[in-house]
Amino acid sequence: MHPWTSEKRSFSGGAQELYLDRIFSVIGTTNKYFVEFGFDAPSYEAAQQANTGKLYHDGWRGLLLDGGHENKEINLQKKILFADNIAKIFYVNDVPIEVDYVSCDMDSHDLWVLRAILEAGYRPRVMSSEYNVNYPLSAALTIFDPTVSRTGSAGNNDTFSIKWLDCAFGSSAKALWMLAKSFGYELVGRVSYLDLIFVRADLIEDWMLLPELEWFFRNEQLGRLFHMSLTDNDTLSRVIDFETYSKTLDFDLSHAAAMEILRRLDLECFRPLRKDLQ
Repeated sequence: MHPWTSEKRSFSGGAQELYLDRIFSVIGTTNKYFVEFGFDAPSYEAAQQANTGKLYHDGWRGLLLDGGHENKEINLQKKILFADNIAKIFYVNDVPIEVDYVSCDMDSHDLWVLRAILEAGYRPRVMSSEYNVNYPLSAALTIFDPTVSRTGSAGNNDTFSIKWLDCAFGSSAKALWMLAKSFGYELVGRVSYLDLIFVRADLIEDWMLLPELEWFFRNEQLGRLFHMSLTDNDTLSRVIDFETYSKTLDFDLSHAAAMEILRRLDLECFRPLRKDLQ
């Protein structure tokens, strides 16, 4: 499956639909229900990179969520998503506990929304999330969700504003991989510069040999600049080390750890703010 990482298909932004076709041909389906958030279009016809486009064309149905569009005909709802509201949105829309597929592409606090879905007991059979190629594989860095407090409980998002985060968007591949592993998921595919694709581990049979994390990135130059360099201190203040947070649930320690990692790596993404990392 790895040679597909750079392919572009008819519906999805890359090779996502190839992976999904192959995965579901092996593990089967249960409800043919999907959830895609970060849909970024008013309709499937207008969508440039809908991960669920091929599934919808094949007769699947589900829930689409986006911060700027709505369309009742395809159940596209206009929602701003956070860790403290996603589970309720799933519940009121009768999303199955074992929904066949969840796609996450918010360019922001994606990791925390996925985490909230899994903490609420939902167990997607397959899920994908965009990763940030500006971070090397060694770094488990992510943008923090404003509704997650410094002790790990739901907080307040009243002062939060939605904006593009330049090269600091979303989460590193390692952070997403750590989250997925902690809830019993295995990485099975990567779409170059876009998504990681995970399958629930109990659906993977013994004969399905999976490579280590590093194998999936052996041909990708992680850590080089992709999108504009970051010049916004407010965004920098939201970057944390997910590995530290997983152990401590402490925002301050996790942010300090992230700053130390960024100082050491000297990534081009953060060079305009180099003095603020000192």
